[in-house]
Amino acid sequence: MIPGISIIDEVHHRYAQNDFVYKLVYEHCEIVAEIATWCVEQKNLSVDKDLLKASCMLHDIGTYALFDNKGIDGNEHNYKQHAIFGAALVLEEGFDSRVADIIRTHVLMGLSKKEIEEGRFGMPQKDYFPTTLEARLLCYADRFHSKHPTFNSYDTFLERLAKVLPKQAEKFRQSAEEFGIPDIKALANKYGHPIR
Repeated sequence: MIPGISIIDEVHHRYAQNDFVYKLVYEHCEIVAEIATWCVEQKNLSVDKDLLKASCMLHDIGTYALFDNKGIDGNEHNYKQHAIFGAALVLEEGFDSRVADIIRTHVLMGLSKKEIEEGRFGMPQKDYFPTTLEARLLCYADRFHSKHPTFNSYDTFLERLAKVLPKQAEKFRQSAEEFGIPDIKALANKYGHPIR
């Protein structure tokens, strides 16, 4: 089953430690869904819109397992595992396995076993590649906002990523060519979050 918004909201409330953490995670998921939808509309992409929206809205559901009551992860090394936790959680909830597959591969722009070994990402050492258009859109859209909450400008994020993970930076650049660059200033004004 691909869940609708009311079920997704209910699941977020059930796993969130409190209203503050719920808002932090849920609003981030809303923003990512909005960016992914913008990309679809701008480029007239043929996607399963329900699958994309549900995946975006649930992609960080696994962070609740790592966050404290203030939305802070005490062990940043393990943070990347939120994708694995989230995928397991949506399967446990009885949701479509395609949603779980998309969530499982959303860290950065998709990680290879070699990148995990070299980067010490705190994840099982195997490939986590997005294999569908919906999964690639989630990876891309997610790079423009963090749960701090802050927006990332395209140029600044690409420059930062290129310094530490050049292969990931190249994937991000290619995705920008394919999907377009969203108007982060307009989104920052809408949500009241700063841009870095």
